[in-house]
Amino acid sequence: MAQKVAILGANGFIGLPVADAFEANGWEVVYFTRSRTQSHKRQEYFTDLFDEETLRSALLQSKPNLVISTAWDTEHGKFWTNNSNVDYRDATLKFAELSFQSNVETFVGLGTMSEYGKSPGNCCADFSPLIEEDVYSKSKIETGLQLKAVGERFGCKTNWTRIFQAFGPNEKIERFIPGLIASLRNKEKFSIRTPDYEMDWIHTADIASAIAFTIEKKLDHFVDIGTGVGTSVKDLSELICNEFGFDVALLDYSEQVEGHQKKAVVDRRTQLLSLGWEPTESLRNRIRSLRYA
Repeated sequence: MAQKVAILGANGFIGLPVADAFEANGWEVVYFTRSRTQSHKRQEYFTDLFDEETLRSALLQSKPNLVISTAWDTEHGKFWTNNSNVDYRDATLKFAELSFQSNVETFVGLGTMSEYGKSPGNCCADFSPLIEEDVYSKSKIETGLQLKAVGERFGCKTNWTRIFQAFGPNEKIERFIPGLIASLRNKEKFSIRTPDYEMDWIHTADIASAIAFTIEKKLDHFVDIGTGVGTSVKDLSELICNEFGFDVALLDYSEQVEGHQKKAVVDRRTQLLSLGWEPTESLRNRIRSLRYA
C-alpha cells in the first residue's frame, strides 16, 4: 500500500508543487484546501487551519502517514508585522497535535530564511543563530522550536523546513520576479534598490523535491532548503533580461540604498546538501521556464 500524505494548502504557491512531487514519487496525496478544484482524480477535504473540527474530520477520514502544512499569512508588504503570525503559530502547533492524535507519523511545517536575520551570510541550522527581527520571524522561530517539542511529546517525527528565496509559477505579481517581468514586458522602468543583495533563489519545484528528500532520508528536525548558490538581485535581473529579451536599460538603480550588501545563502554543510540533494535544473533554466502573463 502506498504511503499517504495530506498537504494543507495543497493548491498554493508551494503546496501544489509539493503535491506534484509526492505524487511523482508514488505517494497517495490528499488535498486539504479551502477551495475545491472539482477534480474527480483528487482526494480533497475542505479544511481551515483555524477550524479544528474541519482538520480533525479530514485527518480521521483520510488517515495520512505524513502531514505537510504550508499555510501562513503571506499578505505582501504586511506579513512582516501582522499579529496574525501569532495566530498561525498557535494554529500550526495545534494542527500538529491533532495530527499525532490521529496516528500521523510525521508532521512537516514551513519555516523561512528570515529566522536567521536580515543578512546572516551562509546559513546552517547546526551553527547559525536565530534572530527575531519582527513578528513574522519571531513567530516562525517559535513555531519551529515548539513543533520539535510537540513531536517529542508524542514520540513522532517532525521537520521544520527553512525555505530560502522561493520563486516559480503562480507567484503573486507583487513579488520581485513576476513584478520585474511584468514591468519590463510593458517596457516600463523597474526600480531596484538592493542590487547587491545576494540570495539563494530556489524554484518551487526544487523546494518540493527537497521536502520529499527530507522525508525519504529521515533528516533531522531543522532543514535548510536552498541551492547553496548565491545570486545578487542585479545579476538575477540581468539574467531575466537576457532570457526574455528585455532592455537591460530599464533596470533602474537610481534609488539604490548605499552600502546595502546583504547575503542569505544556504551553507554547503547543511544536512540537505551534504547528503547529496541538488536542484534538478540550473537557475538559468528555471528562469527560462517562467511564463508570467
